[in-house]
Amino acid sequence: MRTISIDECFDRKLPIIDVRTPAEFEQFHIPGAVNMPIFSNEERELVGTTYKQQGTEAAKDLGISLVSPSLPDFYQKAKVLSKGQEFVVYCWRGGMRSRSLAVIFEMMGLPCRQLVGGIRSYRQNVMRILESHAKKNVSFLIVEGFTGTSKTDILHYLKNKGYPVIDLEGLAAHKGSVFGRVNLPERSQKEFEAKLSHRLNEIGETDYYVIESESKRLGNIIVPDFIFEGKQKGTRIHVHAPLSYRIKTILDTYHPEQNREKIVKGIQRIEKRLPDNERRYISLALEEENYEAVVESLLVNYYDPRYTYKATENVGEVIKVHYESLDEGCQLVQNEVERLVSKLRLEGEKVSL
Repeated sequence: MRTISIDECFDRKLPIIDVRTPAEFEQFHIPGAVNMPIFSNEERELVGTTYKQQGTEAAKDLGISLVSPSLPDFYQKAKVLSKGQEFVVYCWRGGMRSRSLAVIFEMMGLPCRQLVGGIRSYRQNVMRILESHAKKNVSFLIVEGFTGTSKTDILHYLKNKGYPVIDLEGLAAHKGSVFGRVNLPERSQKEFEAKLSHRLNEIGETDYYVIESESKRLGNIIVPDFIFEGKQKGTRIHVHAPLSYRIKTILDTYHPEQNREKIVKGIQRIEKRLPDNERRYISLALEEENYEAVVESLLVNYYDPRYTYKATENVGEVIKVHYESLDEGCQLVQNEVERLVSKLRLEGEKVSL
């Protein structure tokens, strides 16, 4: 059986097969990998229980009996995936699951290699990348503003223009509020960090990043210290849009008429922080499906005061930008980014002199 390191695997851009369970794969996997699970989620649990209660040999016997009927299918799938070229298989730590299939594939004439260290080697690679970027002296430009001011859309516009944008909400699959998971998939901390490391490598060498002002947590995701600290110290572009614009943006983003149950559950989580009269007002508006009134009340009585308070954590310079349309906002923020980057680089040149 031949093996391969994670670095060589990426350098050669080989096809990758993840033989772990669907649940393990969904939580965290190597980008581009195809899931070909040896065991189902339930079978994996059963083998683990057998190992604990009856020992290694009993677990092996059970594992073989579960896997054997699927071997022809595994062979056909691997043959189609590889298209005659070398490919890689991995499991959790380069153990029995991937080793067993790698040996069988080799015996059947498929050019297969087992990934040394399994998914853990990829995880270690991710952490090395994050640690190396954390040590760099990079400035942060922060797009901040009340909920509904299209900050994410502005970031996407800047990213498409080639600016070094880190879309933390996109990477975390969370919009940063109690409604943050509406219409978005679950994402683990490991998957977030993997996507972040990929984005940082994609950006490459830069003297600044553009991010949205976020809390330390995005749902269950924790933002790395170097980014959070950069946010607190960075120069802030504070965007302003009319309340009517913001209400429409929220409605277009969350589609409460389609996601009523999730919206109601989110409101229930924060209603104790609202005045009694506003709780009654929102409850009545929900009954009448007057979602515009619900959003306006939440913005004015919950999100705006909360955002104002959280903004006191930041100490960087603040530039204010006002707009009434997304196109106008994108252009104005881009102008400020250009101006601030020129200023940062001029100051850097003076320091080096």
